[in-house]
Amino acid sequence: MHIKKLSVLFFIIVCISVAGAAQNKVKIESDSLKYFGNRNVSYFSGNVFVKSDNLTMHSDNMSVYFNDNREPEKIVAQGNVSITKQELYALSNKAEMLMNENVIKLSGDVRVWQGENYLEGQQVIIYNDENRIEVKKSDKSRVKIIFYPDQKGKSIVNTGKPSEKELQEKDGSR
Repeated sequence: MHIKKLSVLFFIIVCISVAGAAQNKVKIESDSLKYFGNRNVSYFSGNVFVKSDNLTMHSDNMSVYFNDNREPEKIVAQGNVSITKQELYALSNKAEMLMNENVIKLSGDVRVWQGENYLEGQQVIIYNDENRIEVKKSDKSRVKIIFYPDQKGKSIVNTGKPSEKELQEKDGSR
């Protein structure tokens, strides 16, 4: 009974810590959870589901690494990763979220859709604060991007910040 209460307490700590990265509640579901307080890490395995604010993520496994203040520094999802954020949808084999840098690294057969726009590559790095994205090819295939002119100037990543093109258009209309 005492071990069960500790397990519930650790789960609550993990959820609160991950919630610190978002502005509202974070819901995490998985088949199992292992929390190692001495190493500042939590391992979620089996059908991992994360829901927070406007982000939903699914994966086979997820690791959450904390700093000494129990705030998440890095989240690594592996296996059949799918991420949905507003009108952005991404699939990859691995996703790494660097909380302090506000960077998301997707790797392994990455495919990203935003509306009708599409891109694919071996690795996609999203720099949210800079409204910038890098796409790297694999040894066997090149980077592919499909975009539609009616969405010209829109960023493939909707960060809530206007792109340079949108800022220029806004300044030009004054």
